[in-house]
Amino acid sequence: MRTAVGWATAAVVGVLTACAWTVAGSASPGGPPDLEAALSVQFPGLRPVDPPPPPWQLCTTAPGTRAPRLDPALEEAVTSGYASDEATLYAYAWATSAPMVAEAILGQAEMEAPDCASAPPSPGGGAGAWTVDGWSGSGWTGVTIRTVVSGPDPAIGETRLVRAEEVVVLVIAAGDEADLRRVDDYLAAVADRLG
Repeated sequence: MRTAVGWATAAVVGVLTACAWTVAGSASPGGPPDLEAALSVQFPGLRPVDPPPPPWQLCTTAPGTRAPRLDPALEEAVTSGYASDEATLYAYAWATSAPMVAEAILGQAEMEAPDCASAPPSPGGGAGAWTVDGWSGSGWTGVTIRTVVSGPDPAIGETRLVRAEEVVVLVIAAGDEADLRRVDDYLAAVADRLG
């Protein structure tokens, strides 16, 4: 009798331990993904730089409209940055505990992101326009928030928040159209390194 109870207790403890590891750890069978290596992509014409801390607000919005924010559960990011005289690209990545957690984080951001289009014109005097669209490519799915400021100092900026499996990546880029096309290339390279 004692032996049966002992085996049953060991089995329950083993199952609970396995469940706790699955929830707290990476969903990847080989352990957590190496985000630092995955983000270290080389770009001709861009030099590596230290990015600023991740912005916890995805965009500015009209007064009285709550701005979409990154989920505070993401905690500390793995980062990478690139710059030239005309362009910047900053990347932030997090490995969540499971794909469904990353999916929930993206779902919340996608639901709130349309409020970015309510943003007032640029404070620099140029006319500002925001667009918000869904995006997918290279195994990533998510949302793109684009800012176009016309006027004496025209500028284009893009914030892209995407996920693949348990990984969430935020890319913030600024430059011209050719520079922003590098975001697609960057995410494709990161996906290859994570694969």
